Amino acid sequence: MAWTIGDSGFQMTLSSEIPKLVEREVAGALAPLWEGCGVSPEEMGGWAVHPGGRAILDSFEATFGLPDEALAASRAVLRRYGNMSSATVLFVLERLLRSAGAPARPVTAVAFGPGLAVESALLEAVT
Repeated sequence: MAWTIGDSGFQMTLSSEIPKLVEREVAGALAPLWEGCGVSPEEMGGWAVHPGGRAILDSFEATFGLPDEALAASRAVLRRYGNMSSATVLFVLERLLRSAGAPARPVTAVAFGPGLAVESALLEAVT
């Protein structure tokens, strides 16, 4: 992952290896979160995944065996806004909360940051 500062702002370049890295490492990175909260990926009511790119989302889905619609909010935000770095996950969360079928069960929020750090949280709606 590299940033170039130009006349019109920041330009981010991602290595083609990142989706493979995500597929290989993300389950291990998220396991302590779920174990600490006593939940499993199968119990998730929703997924707010930073849309770093189509291939990254595809890798995430493949890792957890998610159905196509599981990352619909992430894909919609990617189409509309592109990859705005790890803060893009906040746009995904907003889309999930505004959707007609807002998740009643926990949501795993995942963002990828500098050096390909994985930032994560387990969230539940309070009514």
